[in-house]
Amino acid sequence: MIDFNTRLKKLKDRRQGTKELVLLEKGFNSWDSGDYRIQESYEKLTEGSGVRYAIGAMAAVEPRSTQISIDEGNRVAETLINMLKTVGINASQRMQGSVALDIHIEGHSDVDMLILCEDTVLVQTPKLDGSSCYSNDQRPMVDIVAELRRTSELKLTSRYYEANVDCTNSKSIALEGGSLKRKIDIVPSCWYYTHDFQRSNQEKDAGVKIYNKKDHTLIGNFPFKHISRVNERDAQYSGNLKKVIRLLKNAVADMPDYKKTKAKALTSYDLAGIAYHMNNELNVPSYMSLALVEQTRSYLLRLQSSELYRNTLMVPDDTRKIFDSSSKSEALNILAKEVEDLTFSIFKELRPLSQVYDSNVVKSKVI
Repeated sequence: MIDFNTRLKKLKDRRQGTKELVLLEKGFNSWDSGDYRIQESYEKLTEGSGVRYAIGAMAAVEPRSTQISIDEGNRVAETLINMLKTVGINASQRMQGSVALDIHIEGHSDVDMLILCEDTVLVQTPKLDGSSCYSNDQRPMVDIVAELRRTSELKLTSRYYEANVDCTNSKSIALEGGSLKRKIDIVPSCWYYTHDFQRSNQEKDAGVKIYNKKDHTLIGNFPFKHISRVNERDAQYSGNLKKVIRLLKNAVADMPDYKKTKAKALTSYDLAGIAYHMNNELNVPSYMSLALVEQTRSYLLRLQSSELYRNTLMVPDDTRKIFDSSSKSEALNILAKEVEDLTFSIFKELRPLSQVYDSNVVKSKVI
């Protein structure tokens, strides 16, 4: 059986920070016995611990904490952009990742900020309007973004001297500590104006190329298409897609390490893709959220049983298959068993005397 009391504690610590961290942030002594963290709605339920955990695992992180993450990411990015202007580099900022989609599961989540070259962009050719491409800067784009990366490292190290500015990562510059309320990842990159973007002129169709410092290469990415499609499908199903994504992410986070090591072959991006393809199975009333746990269990079982179907699934931006390695199939088996154990444990709470699992008990529970 799952130890839900331990999981509930870990869930609260993830969502709001540990009691000790909150005391420190509020300026109280560490020996203060009070817990100044707010009590969230899932904690106030009179249901069993398994039900409370499932509802909490699907819930968005407290809005104030998310807003702090957004504000801090934008503040650091804006500061960097202003410093870059002093040396003649024009750039813009965009947020990507879990915080941008509100599918993060930690109150103190890392914030991914793209810093994009504005003086020169990459354009998919031939241009659809028939015009030619020209730039005053004739260097290869990889060298232009490499300069953005080097200059960003110098500026950030100088400006945030009290923080830990880690420039060793291949794709990002990580800032943590000092005056920063969150860990910020700065990702130097450039725009890639695809044919789709040239047709629509909508940012969701624009790609980006992220600089890989290790290999001196540019890596293609479509973060805005991913964000747009997940948001659209989530709205279609009244917020249920993001609930399932958070549920899957929390399920992996709370696994024992020997399981988690293998389960993490399915990235956050992959988990979002799995939930994205549940489609009409996400169509449950908001007051019956536990049905999503059963629907997820059933869907993961379907993925396990049909390799043919599993291998057709693409990530939301259509750039690759979700299950593109054998390690991800093994991770699916671990994840499916974890969600199954969660669902069966909830059933036993709701029907403690029943010996045979009945999915309708979980699906029909009103919360």
